[in-house]
Amino acid sequence: MRECAALVLLLAVLPVAGCVAGLGGSRVRPEAVRFEHPDEIVQGEGFMVLADRRQFAVTAFLNATGYDEEVKGRPMHPVRVQVRELMTGNLAGHPEKVKAWRKYRRGLVRKYMQIYNYEDYALSLSTDYPFRRIRPDQELGYSYTAWILKDFPRVLNQFWETARLGEIWEQVKPEYLAELRKYNFEKMQRQMDFLWSYLRIPRQDAFTVVNVPNLLDCHYHAIGARYEDFYYTVESPGSHSYDLNIHEYLHSIVNRLVQAHFQAQEVKLLAYYRAGKNGPLCKPYQHPVGFAWECLVRALDHRLTMLQTDDPAEKKRIEGQVDWETDQGLVLARPFYQMLAEFEQGNQPFDQFLPMLFERLPEPK
Repeated sequence: MRECAALVLLLAVLPVAGCVAGLGGSRVRPEAVRFEHPDEIVQGEGFMVLADRRQFAVTAFLNATGYDEEVKGRPMHPVRVQVRELMTGNLAGHPEKVKAWRKYRRGLVRKYMQIYNYEDYALSLSTDYPFRRIRPDQELGYSYTAWILKDFPRVLNQFWETARLGEIWEQVKPEYLAELRKYNFEKMQRQMDFLWSYLRIPRQDAFTVVNVPNLLDCHYHAIGARYEDFYYTVESPGSHSYDLNIHEYLHSIVNRLVQAHFQAQEVKLLAYYRAGKNGPLCKPYQHPVGFAWECLVRALDHRLTMLQTDDPAEKKRIEGQVDWETDQGLVLARPFYQMLAEFEQGNQPFDQFLPMLFERLPEPK
């Protein structure tokens, strides 16, 4: 399981986003993000890793109000267990507040909001308590969160105070700083260079890529999101290898290309979507365009990994992973993976090859 959701940067293509975006979200005066705690950052040329208080606060709130998800057979990360225990003690004298926060999540918020919605929204906030929105609604990966969570900064600040999260953060911060030191910027740059060389396209962004370990989330979750000129990857335990999260970064390239060329082959691509949408892996990908780009990102990620290893066992593992993802509902993963071998034998840039890939895609059986 690579992650549970990677649909950030979803533009107005989602029907729900288009329906609710005009219902009166927040009016935010944009400010540049400021990282006010230098000891919580490790920075290199074009890369940064961040112990993010926003993600800590938001995911702590979710854990305290009923977010108990974990992968079957995997224990929660020790820091998550520790934080949950400390919050339980600190909140023991405030049962009515805890009840109100749980009710808040059970309403409209819980109906529409998944963990990745909250993680994306957190990146639109100021980086320290008291939290407030500093990035505009149009930068949100999911526009509908602007109005669903319009009161959330106030709720989050109240929770921070009551749960004494500032004290808890100081207790667990050494664990986050230890995570930051594990990232390898030199390897990340090599991976970045290889990726763009593979695509045969000059790099088209000037992002600072920011990796954010989130130790309070379920294993194997990751999202990517752009705010300003920062491309964030929020990574839960097990979802990364302390290097460039190629899967999430690929979404910043692939999503818009798929969206641009989807309509030309819509009938065929919709048939694949309908064939796979009820599969176990497809719950987060219930829109045809998002389904298509998720399959393509996975295929590209696997091809890039395959080309960078000489280990036959690793190549066999990758092939097995592609088959498994296809069987689990992402039915375009295997066809895309196979057709990318044709791309590798040619000399076309990837953005020119993509419409041909869609055109040559066989009709689903």
